[in-house]
Amino acid sequence: LIVARTQMHGGRVCVGALSADGESLRLMNTNCGSDRAQDSPYQIGEQWRIVCAPCGEQKPPHLEDVAVSSAANLGTVKDLVGYISDRAKPWKGPIGALFEGKIQFTQNGAGYISESAIPGGATGFWIPSSDLVLKNDDRGKTGYYPAGDYRHLSYVGIQDPAERIKADRLVRVSLARWWKPRDADADFEERCYAQLSGWY
Repeated sequence: LIVARTQMHGGRVCVGALSADGESLRLMNTNCGSDRAQDSPYQIGEQWRIVCAPCGEQKPPHLEDVAVSSAANLGTVKDLVGYISDRAKPWKGPIGALFEGKIQFTQNGAGYISESAIPGGATGFWIPSSDLVLKNDDRGKTGYYPAGDYRHLSYVGIQDPAERIKADRLVRVSLARWWKPRDADADFEERCYAQLSGWY
């Protein structure tokens, strides 16, 4: 089941999927790369039969990358929440519960994980205990903030942003690749920043 299309630099998309047995997958092309949005056939809610194999670096927590060698569209799943809930165990509660409670936050409230506490995977689902409100941060980046909280997740999905996502709605979250500023000191830690990629 295709559960997310995340916007990336250069017009490319990161395609997230959930297998029939609950395994989280990131569908890559045969070169283990991400396709441009217009070249990627996978759409949220579609079910595909794929042949794939693990590819790329597989550096924790990013263990989901698979190169797809063949794919057949089986149609659309009508009850996404039901399908996902039968196969995945969402985190529930406040934003601090995300990624096995290993998420940390910058002074500006951006969520991230560091090498000091790496979760078992880079994607997951969340049922927030409070409404999530759409705001822009001081750098002009769009994110979702639990009501009354400075902590937040950047929004990187393809759905038109909703001004508010109600509490108890099922949302998908993910971690960006390991990153640090180009001009950072050699001992500056790499981080994976947390993102919200959609809701159902």
